[in-house]
Amino acid sequence: MVILGQEFAGYTIVASLDSPAPAEAYRALDADGREVTLYVREGMGVDADAFHGALERLLSLSARVHGIVPVIAGGMEGDAGWVAARQSDDPSVEDLLPRLRSVAYELVVDVARTLGAAHALGLAHGDLGPHTVVITGQGAAVLRAFGLHLPFGAPDDAMADAARYRAPELFNDPHARAIDARTDVYGLGMLLYCLLGGQRPFDGRDDLDMCALDEVPPPLEGVSSQVNEALTRALAKDPDARFQTVHELMAAVRPLLVGAAPLAGGAPPPRGPRPQGAAAPSPQESAPDTERSVPAPASRNTLPTGTLPPEAMRHPVVEIAAPRSRSNVLLAGGALLLVALTSAAVAVPLSSYIARRGMPPPPAGPPAHVSDSHHNEPTASPVQCDPGASGAVAPVVEAPATKAGVTRPVEPAPLPLVATPAVEAKGSPGQPWYGDQLF
Repeated sequence: MVILGQEFAGYTIVASLDSPAPAEAYRALDADGREVTLYVREGMGVDADAFHGALERLLSLSARVHGIVPVIAGGMEGDAGWVAARQSDDPSVEDLLPRLRSVAYELVVDVARTLGAAHALGLAHGDLGPHTVVITGQGAAVLRAFGLHLPFGAPDDAMADAARYRAPELFNDPHARAIDARTDVYGLGMLLYCLLGGQRPFDGRDDLDMCALDEVPPPLEGVSSQVNEALTRALAKDPDARFQTVHELMAAVRPLLVGAAPLAGGAPPPRGPRPQGAAAPSPQESAPDTERSVPAPASRNTLPTGTLPPEAMRHPVVEIAAPRSRSNVLLAGGALLLVALTSAAVAVPLSSYIARRGMPPPPAGPPAHVSDSHHNEPTASPVQCDPGASGAVAPVVEAPATKAGVTRPVEPAPLPLVATPAVEAKGSPGQPWYGDQLF
């Protein structure tokens, strides 16, 4: 008997888990402290050689299938058989209902791809349903408890809650001899039924084993009759009446779920080029058939935090600015650059010119040598220097040059071309000229 905290087959039992598998499930630690899921079935009553043969087949095949929780070890302890698989704490599809309806087809495609690869190797899941499909944090659909019917046989607890998803042959054959690809077709149809309906079948019923044996889940509301017909065939009680492969099932439902599904924002799906000479479609033909449509993948953001739908991380969408917006930005940047270059081209020569010229010539007015007492008298042109004239009105000149005792009149010296203190409009010195402050 397995007890929490004890050592079993080299593993330390940590906790008991709810298991959809045909065995009890426990969280355990291996010798290196890594977590695993340990499936244990006591009192099997089967031959040890048969158990080890089935286990070896499961180990070799599951390692070659992508998209399943792999089995890593197994064996027998007395009359108890055990199988160790990688630990998976991701939520199941059953836990996330009804929030996955918008990505129902994408999820089923991922699961069908995994099943097709396993069936090609001769391996079937055997207990497929919303309870055994988990959604990883990266948005991938992964199958757990894969192929455990090989060493353990079919589930024997008919009253378990997972019995609502199981094919009838799982109840009729305890040794699982009839489990094959058609059993997984039933499980895939049950997965699609729950995703589209957003709920589990046979809710409120206690006789789940009788439901699985005799009853077909009622038709779904909100989907077309063709989808319900395909689901009815996939969930047929007789394996021969079902789709014989998962590819047949997907080929039947793909045009029903994808061809008329609206795109994000309610836009109709893109149509291929119309042949020449063909008449334009009428409004009734061009409108999407919403009765047969599932919600668009645009509502993926309704999934719970940390959960992404399949393919969500594999094909990221990057928005690119419209060409018109990019051209406007380039034009604006070019205009600013042109203005900056023009200002620089004008500023450099102008500042150099101002530095060379100094200040502008002084404004026209009365000569600086005229005294304030005579500013009202008319100004005459310069005359010869009169030695007898008053010094107040005589211009200041250099000593006259004489030759042979002859006095020559001396003209006033021209104003020197040197910089003088800048003068404002009011004539107060000491303030810089406005031109010096331009640059």
